[in-house]
This record gives sequence, C-alpha cells and structure tokens, in this order.
Amino acid sequence: MSAMQPEIQIAIGDGPVSMDTMNWPGDCGAECIFVGRTRDEVHPKYGKLIRLSYEVYEPMSLKLMQTMCEEIAKQFDARAIRMIHSKGDVAPGEGSVVIQVATPHRSESFTACKALIDRLKHELPIWKREIWESGETYVEGCCAHHPDDRKDISEHPSQGSQNHG
Repeated sequence: MSAMQPEIQIAIGDGPVSMDTMNWPGDCGAECIFVGRTRDEVHPKYGKLIRLSYEVYEPMSLKLMQTMCEEIAKQFDARAIRMIHSKGDVAPGEGSVVIQVATPHRSESFTACKALIDRLKHELPIWKREIWESGETYVEGCCAHHPDDRKDISEHPSQGSQNHG
C-alpha cells in the first residue's frame, strides 16, 4: 500500500456524465474505466425507451461515494479514483455513471473498478425511472435486477397508488 493519500474525485452531475479523464499518478501501470450507458431498449407494453431519469439524494450519495472510494483505494492500493453519477435525464447511448481507477497493476484496477460499481448500485440512494413512448416504469433496486422487476409508475409508492391493501 502506498503511503500517499489517493486522489479521489466524486460528483453527481446533471444529465449525462462527462468522459473527461484525470491525470494519473506516474507509478500506476493500470487504469480501468467503466462507463454505464443507457441501453436502447423496447418494452413489450410501452414501446421504445426515450430516456432514464435518475433521482438522487445528493448529500448522502456524495458522502457514501467518498467513503466507498477511500475504502476501495485502501483495499486495492488504488492511487486515483474518479466516480461520477448522473441525476436527471439520460438518453439511450449516453453515460449515466463513470468510474476510473488507477493502480500499479492491472488485476487490482479491474477488481477495484468492479467493486466500486457493485457497491454504488447496492448502497447509493439513487432511483431510476424509465420513460417509454407510451408509459413509465421504475426499477426497484438498481442492483441485480431483471426486466421483470419493472413496475408501472402508477404502482410506485411515491405516486399515491391506492393498491396498498
């Protein structure tokens, strides 16, 4: 483990994420970059996907992102980490999350990057709504979901549904 503090950049940004890169430390031989993009999909009931809309509890998300990055940096000897997630609307093909990790060796870089995206999806208070040609759905829990996990937006508790028994 390096005695140096890792360089960590975190942000929640409006709309699609920026693909800018960081200046990486000279002692790093590996950089892993993950970009999560909105897929071009067709829903069997609602038609073509128009956009995703992310709602973020920003103060808590930023705090958790910082903690995650510090822990992963320590665990995998990462010298630099950049993690950015979108809030608001992201169209098909655009990026909603970018994670960059620099480490001295490739194995740690890949593993750290995967650990960060997995933790982000499990731990951050970020909600995703899907806007289709003829309707809306939301995805309950962004991690390990399947298309069957989609719910009509009218069934979402925040929409005041009367389907609560």
